[in-house]
Amino acid sequence: MLLMLIIKKLQTSLNLITKYYTMNIPKIVKTSQADLEKVKGVLTLGFSSDALLRWVFPDASSYLKCFDIWMGEFSKIAFKNNIVYSEENFFGSSLWHPPGVEFDNSVLAPTFEYVPAERIEVVIKFFEEFEKYHPNDAWYLPFIAVDPSQQRQGIGSFLLKEALQMIDEKGDRAYLEASNEMNKALYERHGFVEIGRVQFEDSPPAFPMIRESSN
Repeated sequence: MLLMLIIKKLQTSLNLITKYYTMNIPKIVKTSQADLEKVKGVLTLGFSSDALLRWVFPDASSYLKCFDIWMGEFSKIAFKNNIVYSEENFFGSSLWHPPGVEFDNSVLAPTFEYVPAERIEVVIKFFEEFEKYHPNDAWYLPFIAVDPSQQRQGIGSFLLKEALQMIDEKGDRAYLEASNEMNKALYERHGFVEIGRVQFEDSPPAFPMIRESSN
């Protein structure tokens, strides 16, 4: 009788734990062009304290203006190919570009007018170095971010898992650039491997990373 009571209590506790974790698993959905502003909003928040982007655009108003342009341009390819993923409440989003698609960096040229004059040559050199690592045959993740108020809940990991599952099913590989050590560690947990380190003068370091297909 006592054993049955203990088993029943354990089963109740297990059910409660299972229910808790099920309720708190982020739900990831494909996102349409109609939700562009929501996607731009959460990515803008997520990157507002990013060391690399704020080194490029240290002035807050310049960052907001220029990042809005960057999002408008980078999201075009992602939405066109239906590879924008978001947490259902837009607490996080990611933009992906398919293999073989070249991004025209010249469309971002107007934003470089807002880079501090003493830094512009180094910034251009920095991004030119990035291009040397970018493989043409890999899916590219230019942006992924989570609302700072919702971080540490696994949203970033679930955004990655959703896209990487699709990429693995195709037998393809994926590429990204980690803009800090913490994000690099996250990407490593999902199978990405550092293939270089980019840093010039006073810039923060960034890390090109590749992930081979798990299939």
